[in-house]
Amino acid sequence: MTCFYCKGNMKPDTTTYMEDLGNCIVIIKNVPCNKCTQCGEITYSGVTIKQIEDIVGKLKNSLTGVAIVNYPNVA
Repeated sequence: MTCFYCKGNMKPDTTTYMEDLGNCIVIIKNVPCNKCTQCGEITYSGVTIKQIEDIVGKLKNSLTGVAIVNYPNVA
């Protein structure tokens, strides 16, 4: 797989995802991704995006600060 921006090589990796919801900030650590070895661009699979949406959805109405969670290990 090649990077959309610089055409570098994309390699499997993990990253930290952050979303500011206004009333709180959600930080998800160890999120699986593909990362460009040249420019650092990050892409997520559809499954990973769905999992991120589920995590953020569960936390967004119950927080008024910062939440730091680990990405679940999905077998």
